[in-house]
Amino acid sequence: MSLLTILLVVVGVAGMFLLLIAPHEGGHFLFAKLFKVRVIEFSIGAGPRLWSITRNGTLYAIRAFPILGYVRMGGMEADDLEDPNGFHSKSAWQRIVILAGGPAANFLFAMLLVTGFLLTQVNTDPGKVFTVVAGSPAAAAGMRVGDSIRAVNGKPFDHPGVIQEVEQLSPGSPLTLSGVHVDGQPFTYVVTPKPDAQGHYKVGLGLPIKLLSTQSAITDGVSFPFVTIAGIVQGMSSLITGQVPGGLLGPKGLTGPIGIADIAAQSVSDGPPTYISLVALLSVALGFTNLLPLLALDGGRIVVVLIEVLRRRPFDRTSELNFQRWGLVALLALAAVISFLDIQRIATGQFPGVR
Repeated sequence: MSLLTILLVVVGVAGMFLLLIAPHEGGHFLFAKLFKVRVIEFSIGAGPRLWSITRNGTLYAIRAFPILGYVRMGGMEADDLEDPNGFHSKSAWQRIVILAGGPAANFLFAMLLVTGFLLTQVNTDPGKVFTVVAGSPAAAAGMRVGDSIRAVNGKPFDHPGVIQEVEQLSPGSPLTLSGVHVDGQPFTYVVTPKPDAQGHYKVGLGLPIKLLSTQSAITDGVSFPFVTIAGIVQGMSSLITGQVPGGLLGPKGLTGPIGIADIAAQSVSDGPPTYISLVALLSVALGFTNLLPLLALDGGRIVVVLIEVLRRRPFDRTSELNFQRWGLVALLALAAVISFLDIQRIATGQFPGVR
């Protein structure tokens, strides 16, 4: 692996964590400021400060390790629980909005990211060539990116997957591809598919999996967080009920920061489409996870606010703070266990990875 490749992987992994954390903490920060909560610090990253500036009483900082981030608000620490402009001085609905702002920002970011990417992929030509694999039979024949295949062995290329359909009839047999080059010149090539490592015959072309209009790009982008959450819920159900071998802590179970970093590194090597898709998926996963009703998470804090509304009086803030701290300790312990398992899976080749 070259130095440039290593540098790209490092930047890609760090960038992925920043793209997950910055919107989340930004959502909390935005609503805290909107409701005039005293914000002490807004930091992206953890560890030593690389850059900082103070504006209107708030410290803005970028720190060395892009794996965490936080918004320190008045009224949420032991020495200022009674801050008149602190978090707990606000009404219940305002506190819930501030807490939910982080996950909501993750969902919105994923929605915009997927929509924007899909809009660059709008295509109504089922035979349009997106990529030509170097050294492949298609490349040797003279196929180019942007070409449009109109027929395969005389069969009209009127829907995605025509090449695969024809190949399956006689694997490895020559294919006659006819169509139009990107410059408008017609072509006819005879291409013989070659088997890959798994024995699948391929000509080496990247073609549309499905047709995508502007309307469907926007629809798919907007619905992405909802579809992803449904998939996460189904996956968690399969893990909990034992449908997946090993369960929550098995080879295909929960993944922590180490596993995410490994997946991110793989996605950088796979190219922008995989990387963008993974960032969007993890952004939704981060938002969903933070809404779980567990102590120290946004969802757990929202539950506390709702219980206070039902009982019509607040909890003792010192006791609540201690419970939240114990919840954080438990989450960090779980993260440490999962990280250990991630390292073990990666080292033994059991980690499923980006695919």
